[in-house]
Amino acid sequence: MKSKLESAAVHGAAVLICGALIGIFAAYPPATPGDWAAWTQAFGSIAAIGLGLWVVQRLHRQEIGRRVASASAAQQSQQRSALLLIDAVYKMAEKVRSHADESALDLLHLSLEAEGIVSALASADHLKFDSPCAIDALLMAQASSRKLLAHLQRAYDLSLDGRGHKWAPVKEFAEQVSAAVKGPMEAFRAEFMSNQ
Repeated sequence: MKSKLESAAVHGAAVLICGALIGIFAAYPPATPGDWAAWTQAFGSIAAIGLGLWVVQRLHRQEIGRRVASASAAQQSQQRSALLLIDAVYKMAEKVRSHADESALDLLHLSLEAEGIVSALASADHLKFDSPCAIDALLMAQASSRKLLAHLQRAYDLSLDGRGHKWAPVKEFAEQVSAAVKGPMEAFRAEFMSNQ
């Protein structure tokens, strides 16, 4: 809005100055070669000032365009990263749910993988997202990944105590995580793809 007002003010001032100059020229036409030189210099000065203002205004508009494009690219990159992290939670839950080997070492590896995802999701700032779909999906992924990590770590700790690793409850919870994350993730993905 401000740019349009500035543009209108510059154009209005230019029209007034040119109109005044033409009016003065018509009232006092040049009679001698020196008068012609003075009038030529006056019109040239006005044209140079107008051209200078136009160049400055054009550069200003280009800078604003670059800033908007940069902000848009940064926002898309951030949304893409968040979508990848949410997808990682979903794939992790699917991996746990369909895991064939059920050893304590598998629990440890899956716990470490889940810990990395939880850590990456913890750095995601919800305030930088203006989409409710993105925020819902992020919150669901964060909560679900923390709970899945807690289940994996508890199962691993139980396996160290010699009480068995209780793999069935972990797989059952992973199935719940997969179902809980999928809906918000798909809504966020659809919104993200439509905005590109």
